[in-house]
Amino acid sequence: MKKYINISILLIGMLFIIIGIGQNDYHDTLMKAIYICLECIGIG
Repeated sequence: MKKYINISILLIGMLFIIIGIGQNDYHDTLMKAIYICLECIGIG
């Protein structure tokens, strides 16, 4: 039973990643991460 739960969680996670890539959401997240990193080290 636990094996099926792990596999289903993995598949759902992969589905959300594919949907996010299809909607170009990764670009927004990447830009936010870059800005946060630049603010933390004092460049931005």
